[in-house]
Amino acid sequence: MGYFSPGDVVLRREVLHGRPWSVMPLRVVEDGPDLLVTFSVPGTVLGFPPHHRPHGWQLKGNTVWRGHGRLQLHRPDLAYSVDLFWHGPQRRFAGWYLNLQDPFRRTPEGFDTLDHELDYEVAPDGTWQELDREDFERQVVEGKYSAEQAESIRATGREIVAMLTAGTTWWDPAWARWEPDPDWPVPVLPEGWEDYPQP
Repeated sequence: MGYFSPGDVVLRREVLHGRPWSVMPLRVVEDGPDLLVTFSVPGTVLGFPPHHRPHGWQLKGNTVWRGHGRLQLHRPDLAYSVDLFWHGPQRRFAGWYLNLQDPFRRTPEGFDTLDHELDYEVAPDGTWQELDREDFERQVVEGKYSAEQAESIRATGREIVAMLTAGTTWWDPAWARWEPDPDWPVPVLPEGWEDYPQP
């Protein structure tokens, strides 16, 4: 399977218990053997296929991506993405957000993953905090993750804490100055997106 080109629209599918859980079209910023970078364009509408477990965003009524968008850095086989956000009218860099998730799996339309709820927020000055530990542990009890999956997620969290404590982050800080192409239109879910092959 080849790499995507800058500007391509790809589908990021969250897959839970073998079935697509949410689907979002993204713009590709960069793609290659060591890094996949995507952008969530403001105004993008998310799709939620029928599923026995409603998606949290769906329950909260969050069906449109807002703000200045989200840049995501994905490394192959890494169980988290590094997300960048900007705030305010001056598009001030807000920091790095380490979003624990399944390592991305390429598909013809984009890639599949699954959010793991547990996250780490890193401020521009390097200070950091863990987020959503209680929500993660609650979801383990509720059966979203198996015991084996849960321990793997906790292990990834420990690796992240060690990295942040040592100050040995791998991503290029220059991404904080990145700006989206103003000519990119808002991507839309393609016709038949609910019927794409099951993972």
